[in-house]
Amino acid sequence: MNPDCCPLSESPFTHFNWPDHHPVGLVLDGVAIPDLGEQIYQWAGDQSVNAECLFAETRWEAVSALSPWLVWLSGPEDPVLKGFLELGPAREQGYLLVSDTDRTTCSRWIQSHLQIEMAPGCEELVRIAHPAIARTVIGGNLPRFPVRAIERLMIPDSISGQWHLVEPPAVQPGTTGDQPEKMMASPDLKSAFDAFNRRKDALQIWNSLDESVRKQLGGSELIDAYPLLRSVLDKAIINGCNSVREIMQFLFANLPRTS
Repeated sequence: MNPDCCPLSESPFTHFNWPDHHPVGLVLDGVAIPDLGEQIYQWAGDQSVNAECLFAETRWEAVSALSPWLVWLSGPEDPVLKGFLELGPAREQGYLLVSDTDRTTCSRWIQSHLQIEMAPGCEELVRIAHPAIARTVIGGNLPRFPVRAIERLMIPDSISGQWHLVEPPAVQPGTTGDQPEKMMASPDLKSAFDAFNRRKDALQIWNSLDESVRKQLGGSELIDAYPLLRSVLDKAIINGCNSVREIMQFLFANLPRTS
């Protein structure tokens, strides 16, 4: 279930009590936020911060400039959370999680899902810190783990302008080893990644459109125009458009006519 929680202009903790006995983490996207490690410590100011670069001490350490970071928050007034809430939710630069285990186990669980085996011996990085990926990959497509590391996600959605509460499905019974299973490609996951890429292209196109074109698509607000925008994008792909430029050309050739 992914019910609307509250507008992105508000903290989700204005609607949900801070959990007393579960760690709360902020997962931040190093692809979306330049110099993310430095930014985190700027937000923290003179207060101590518990932050982890998730590519550190992994095979991906060489590209740590793009690494997701996990910040364990001290409470709803945490300065890093406040810094993120000023701009991050609307730009989909990260999301919140409530852990169902201790911090170390949760961190290792996320690190074990930084990559996916697309074919035997061929692994690719997953942009696990992007809210739209987390919503599908964690929230909807990975129900069978020895350890249920995450109890709840709070996901910002720039299309609806809302926070969404995402509770992963219950795990199947199993052993509780130190590391969850390796993440393998599956039809569901491939569909989730394809949907993410189409959504990313749609948002990129939306951000480049002027007000008159947006109104032709249904309104100046993304939530109103998005259904038609996605419909046109899907038709463009069916018609062989393989790049954002080709999709935009198709869009302008097929805009609804105004009277």
